[in-house]
Amino acid sequence: MRENKKKVFITGALGFVGTHWCNFLLDKGYTVFAIDLKKQNIFHKNFIYYRRTVFDYKLIDRLIKKSNIVFHFAGIAEPLKYLTNTSQVINLTVKPSLHIVDQCCKYNKKLFFTSTSEIYGNLNKKKFKESDSRLLGPTTFSRWCYSTAKSLVEHYIIAKGNENKLDYIIFRLFNIYGPSLKGRVVDNFVNKALKNQNLKINGNGKQTRCFLYINDCMSAFFKVFNKKISKEIFNIGQDKEISIHNVAKKILKLTSSKSKIVLNSNNLKKYKGYQDIIKRVPDVTKLRKMTNWKPKIDLDKGLKLFIEDIKK
Repeated sequence: MRENKKKVFITGALGFVGTHWCNFLLDKGYTVFAIDLKKQNIFHKNFIYYRRTVFDYKLIDRLIKKSNIVFHFAGIAEPLKYLTNTSQVINLTVKPSLHIVDQCCKYNKKLFFTSTSEIYGNLNKKKFKESDSRLLGPTTFSRWCYSTAKSLVEHYIIAKGNENKLDYIIFRLFNIYGPSLKGRVVDNFVNKALKNQNLKINGNGKQTRCFLYINDCMSAFFKVFNKKISKEIFNIGQDKEISIHNVAKKILKLTSSKSKIVLNSNNLKKYKGYQDIIKRVPDVTKLRKMTNWKPKIDLDKGLKLFIEDIKK
């Protein structure tokens, strides 16, 4: 890619995924225009940072126009906030996203959008394919607000792809973890284990997830980014299933913690609108076939790396 084609715009640039992606692209020689509300913590000659909100549409428009590719990562991906800040989650997910899609159409820019495994809801399948149907709870359960908001944006992106020839890629992320993660089960368990505090699990702990280390997520992003792939949806995740109870036990062992595991915690149940998801396993066949991607870091190694980073 020629130098004049190496200008990208990233929203949510200092979030968990955004931070790693910014650093990844900067290392590859890209110029990154970035927007977020956090205090700047990336300092690089090719990193142009704006500490502004994604509702600043004039700035958004200007940065989309001067970039070659847009990565829209901004959002609120913390389950507790689905319950306590529902309207904010919906507002931030939907309104700026629709505007960004429109501007990408206007200026003919390719859009990469990070969606979520929440899209599938409580689908009862061994593995979730990108083309699978969705199974959500009622709207009275605010737990589903993030899934619904992200799905609306996906619908809009796909519609614009059909109607306005928008070039896009949608990534559905499945439990990515690693340095700078906040507000999710893995960092919650690790931080408590290091402090010898009890690890509280909602329900019986038999609910399963699949965890992908952030470095493997970045390699998946770049493989898709580097290929001339258009108008596709990809699951990004590890397909090795593990119960939350066993994740907790692994973390206790790796941290030599004196913490205890507490099942059937009311940690989230005390909030109105909570509903758990029984399993969440991605089918990553499509990603592997189209890019030859495969994860290199298993859960044990990834947890060790994450624990060491938190200890620093």
